[in-house]
Amino acid sequence: MKFTRVNKDTVNCIITEDDMDEQGLRLEDLFDKSQEAMDFLHEVMEKAAAEVDYKPQGAFTPMQITVLPDHSISLTLSENTEGAFADMLKNLTEKAGLRFPKNFLEELGDVPEEDRIPKLSEYLQSLKDFTNSVKNMVEKTSSDMNDKEDDSIPVKRGSVRQTRIENRDEKRVSEELEKIGFKTFVFSIKDLRTAILLSKQIPDDVVMGSILYRNPSDNMFYMVFDRKDENAKTFAAVFSVCYEFGKFVTTKDSIICHMDENFDTVLNGDAIERLRSL
Repeated sequence: MKFTRVNKDTVNCIITEDDMDEQGLRLEDLFDKSQEAMDFLHEVMEKAAAEVDYKPQGAFTPMQITVLPDHSISLTLSENTEGAFADMLKNLTEKAGLRFPKNFLEELGDVPEEDRIPKLSEYLQSLKDFTNSVKNMVEKTSSDMNDKEDDSIPVKRGSVRQTRIENRDEKRVSEELEKIGFKTFVFSIKDLRTAILLSKQIPDDVVMGSILYRNPSDNMFYMVFDRKDENAKTFAAVFSVCYEFGKFVTTKDSIICHMDENFDTVLNGDAIERLRSL
């Protein structure tokens, strides 16, 4: 390994294939974040501290991994966590084409530095789950349409065979919808009036479950949305609407259980419907 200090905030390390082989690691291990790879990166940072006086600031270590033409790895480590996080957001918006809701960006600015990366990662994972679900549906629908075009047996509208084909296609699309990665999500809402306004934006025919909690320590409200039998497109649409009225909190069941045990339950099961009627 070769270490170089690029500037006062940045250190670079070149990791060769031989370095990886000695550790019994493959490139995929780094991107999959295997335990062995994480241990190896920790050792690299310790060596960087010894050789080029690398001194990370904050609770997380910003790093960038680039694969070079000779299959070696360029690992760039930053000591400026604020600057690294800003660069990360810039790359996601300018290079990846992502557009973050204004409320989410404000939320990132409000949370402690050590919570920003986990919060961003959780949002991106949620976005990835929705994107993959929609992608799967589009690909499946396109494939089904091609199958129909190649069918050599003419099908008349209204025939029993046509009905069976349409029912089969609906079943396939339904199966793709079920691949979405989570079934619940939580948003914090500043007051009851805002919770009512949010609920009135959700159509009457939405069949999602909903619970409204209140945190007695700060009087903040938390709305838990449960997908139940709702389709993925509507689930995604409600998720997007919530950003206009609150701040995304989590999709993790463990945190929701903590809320149920420690917060006051204001409305249980049908919070959206009851708030909408007010």
